[in-house]
Amino acid sequence: MAAPPPSFRGDWITPDHPEYPKAIARWAANAERHATAVAFVKDAEDVSLALKHAQVHGIPISIRGGGHSAAGASSVEDGIVIDLSRHLAGVRVDAEKKLVYVSGGALWESVDKASIEHGLATVAGTVNHTGVGGLTLGGGYGFLSGQHGLVLDNMVQATLVTADQKIRTVNSGENADLYWGIRGAGSNFGVVTEFVLQLHPQRRTVFAGMAMYPAAALAQIMAVMTAWWDKGLDEREALFQCLTKGPDGNPVIMLTFFWNGSGRRAGRTSRNSLISVPRSIVVARSLTRP
Repeated sequence: MAAPPPSFRGDWITPDHPEYPKAIARWAANAERHATAVAFVKDAEDVSLALKHAQVHGIPISIRGGGHSAAGASSVEDGIVIDLSRHLAGVRVDAEKKLVYVSGGALWESVDKASIEHGLATVAGTVNHTGVGGLTLGGGYGFLSGQHGLVLDNMVQATLVTADQKIRTVNSGENADLYWGIRGAGSNFGVVTEFVLQLHPQRRTVFAGMAMYPAAALAQIMAVMTAWWDKGLDEREALFQCLTKGPDGNPVIMLTFFWNGSGRRAGRTSRNSLISVPRSIVVARSLTRP
């Protein structure tokens, strides 16, 4: 297992290699595993070779895209990590067709930056340092979901390497069963080396911000949010909520606001009741992508 399979073009990193600690490091420290080898694949053919190699030797695999899985899905103990992040992280925009071609190891930051240069965007996550692959195959919701659905709703095609080492184009007209499968039924149908995602017209300036409330404000916040929900959200707005610890160690409620438009007045219209909750700390303003 020390040597890579014949004709493998990428980088084959084993525990004795100086890059090994970096190769198995993950965004979440608890997700780190000690792989037998990390295969930094260069193309779909390399993925096929790595899959066959693992099958011949009877060892497990995992696939790393962005490496953001806190559950450890992108790591494996005593197996092979097929890592797309080094050589398969490119992004190409077809502005005329409003499509973006995204390599399987790309991060959302790369997609966002390339797309907005053409006044376009697709549904991404809530932070831009996550991988495209894991979020897309897991369904994926983000700040533009109100207007354009989940990430998987915007996937029009993929290049998939299946367990039989075959490289397949997957869309509504070709391998349609697999296309259906990877759009919501999980990530175990194969290794996606490229996604093709639908793009939508998108302004550079949005209104967004964060608010922090003490735990004692929970009842008031829930009353406001229930009334807001019953009234119906505008498709241009989104709200991300979490419970965490504040700087003093006490529990706090965090809200992230998003309004797909410019202007403080437009952004605050639906949020005045939340922003005015007593003892809240609010930072919200118009943000423009450079």
